[in-house]
Amino acid sequence: MMGDNRDNSADSRTGADEGGVGYVPLVNLVGKAQIIFLSTDGSARLWEFWKWPTAIRYGRLGQSVD
Repeated sequence: MMGDNRDNSADSRTGADEGGVGYVPLVNLVGKAQIIFLSTDGSARLWEFWKWPTAIRYGRLGQSVD
C-alpha cells in the first residue's frame, strides 16, 4: 500500500519498527486500483481552482493501472 503522497509518506513500505505503518493485513484489502480517475502535477492547491486546468495531467486520465 502506498500513501497519496508516495514520495514523502510513511506507509506500508516502511516497517512498523522503523516508525512507519508496516504491512497491511490481507483481510484489510478490499479491491485493486484499475483506472486513473484524476492525476495532477501538484502545482495547484485544492482551493486554487483557477490553476486546475494547467495542473491536470490529461494524458493520464482514464489510463489503466497495471
